Amino acid sequence: MERHEDRRLYARVQLCAYGVGTVCIVMHRQERCHLDLVDISPGGARLKMKDSLPEFPGKRLKLSVRGVNDNGRLQNLAAQIRWRNGPEIGVQFDTLLDMPLTELQRLVG
Repeated sequence: MERHEDRRLYARVQLCAYGVGTVCIVMHRQERCHLDLVDISPGGARLKMKDSLPEFPGKRLKLSVRGVNDNGRLQNLAAQIRWRNGPEIGVQFDTLLDMPLTELQRLVG
């Protein structure tokens, strides 16, 4: 059986130790929660919740990476939940991030 990791189209910036303190704010309508950033690519991200992850009806959300000097490029990213495994979710961005992987790594790594 093919795993979701094997279907990736883009190289990912892997953050050791589940985000190394990089936190994302995930918003769905008026609901907000904080998740650790596990990895990120131009096409999506993997996030982990410390507690139970709320349900997101329709699987649509907005994601913002906190604490990065990115001129707003990693803020309010529209995304769709593509998979869920316990406290982790994988999201696909509606629009590819317009930055090389090296810059993405510099911002969040």
